[in-house]
Amino acid sequence: MATRITITDSGQTQTLNPPLAPDTPDDSLQRISDVYFAKKVITDDGTRVSFTKIDSAHAQQDDQNQAIPYDSVLGKTVYLILETSNMTDLSIDVVIRPSANTMTENTDTLQLMRFVSPDRYEMQRMFTVQVGNFDALNKRDGSHNYTNLRADHINKAIIKLQLRPDGRATFDEWSQRLADGSINLEVAVERTDNNPCAYKDGQEEVNGAGTFLDDDTARFRVVNKNIYTIYHGSNTYNTLAENNTGGRRRIQKVQNAHSTEVIYFYYDQNDNEHRICARTKESVTRKRRVNTIPPVAQRGTLLETIDYTANRAAGENIDAHYLRVYSNGTLGDGATDKWYANQPGNVDMVNMDIIGNAGVGPQIFEAFNYNQNGVIIRYGFQHTRRRSIQPDLFAGFLGSLAQFRQEGHTHYIVSQGFSYADASCYPSAEHVNGEAGDLNLLTTQQDGVNTILTAANFDYDNAVILRNILYDFGFLLGRSENFSNTANASTADNANSRLPHTIHTATPRHNNHLHIHGFNQISDIYA
Repeated sequence: MATRITITDSGQTQTLNPPLAPDTPDDSLQRISDVYFAKKVITDDGTRVSFTKIDSAHAQQDDQNQAIPYDSVLGKTVYLILETSNMTDLSIDVVIRPSANTMTENTDTLQLMRFVSPDRYEMQRMFTVQVGNFDALNKRDGSHNYTNLRADHINKAIIKLQLRPDGRATFDEWSQRLADGSINLEVAVERTDNNPCAYKDGQEEVNGAGTFLDDDTARFRVVNKNIYTIYHGSNTYNTLAENNTGGRRRIQKVQNAHSTEVIYFYYDQNDNEHRICARTKESVTRKRRVNTIPPVAQRGTLLETIDYTANRAAGENIDAHYLRVYSNGTLGDGATDKWYANQPGNVDMVNMDIIGNAGVGPQIFEAFNYNQNGVIIRYGFQHTRRRSIQPDLFAGFLGSLAQFRQEGHTHYIVSQGFSYADASCYPSAEHVNGEAGDLNLLTTQQDGVNTILTAANFDYDNAVILRNILYDFGFLLGRSENFSNTANASTADNANSRLPHTIHTATPRHNNHLHIHGFNQISDIYA
């Protein structure tokens, strides 16, 4: 005989035995027919909402269209949907519990963070939700844009929550126990007034609670990862606090000390979720360029020599001839040698070159081309092998490119480099530790091929738009040059011009790229 549980006032459960379910449900019964975790899908220019199941029976795909072997991540925001019939305006109690003791050392119901309209989350163990109430879908001003709620969702109860406890210490305990494994979450539901109702396909209304996601027909699998939540600047469902520049923060992260994988999620102007990519972060020793190159005996053990002579011979304008990586620092061997000394502490770095095209030469090497559901993020590298960046800055870079493209600008964004994987950056001083990057100037051809500030094909107007978006996503400082250009299509740069949020820097020259740095660090969700 199948078992059933009932939810007590403490949020705990007791086991009962219900009647067996027949093959054909009775449509006149008050029923909770399905309970599932979901992500929100917005169409019709932000006015219609639906929900897509996320569980083992509805596998999600990554940016390479490969099935993802889990359903969500510890700390991530999700929706919990209860589908009912004949229960509009009634309240339902909901608890979520792990199927095993792997994560919490028991299978007691979890205390998780629930969205409380309009702009905050609070810890709850038992979630009481009303069928046909849509507060979980509100924007930060307490309203929403959806016109189909009563027509399509009046029989649903909707909860928005974050899969995390309210404190960092408990989160770290959960993630440490979970490690590289996964945990299945189950859901128990019961009418708040304790009156009977039917569950799933049951033909009778019964007292007690029903359980969902508790067998192999559909599991909800949660794993450890570091995650970044990135918002389009016009997304009014973004409830993050204002930043120190007077605007609303666009990025939040959930740091996870027990995983090296980083996943980037982007929420467009209508609040659709896009899983952009996953990267593995590497912890390396911090570097600083110093004026004095130590003698060989003081450099430590030679760990690696990276040879760029073939790249240079093929036409790549790489300043370094060799990188000689020692245990005490890195020697950049070029026209003028530079020493990058190890500094106290480590810094996390990720490789931006997701495609990893092989070969050498002066051509643009495409590094990433995400094109799914109306979001395009495309960038490449040229004349550089400095393709590593801090995870925070990568979130700002991805968000900037996504919004720039969604606003209708189709330029191919090409970088002249950030940092090397070991955090050095020959010959620069500011590019150390993945803290700065150079971008080719935009052209009216929009093909990524570089130009200079005074050229006829320099697209000043769109370069200003891109620079402002980069600023809004956290790249507060920049370097360019003062210039005037009467040869290009824009009239705004005819005299005494400079790209916004930059300072004039002519030594070394900055007339053929935009240098961005001074990133506004991203707050952890527990900060």
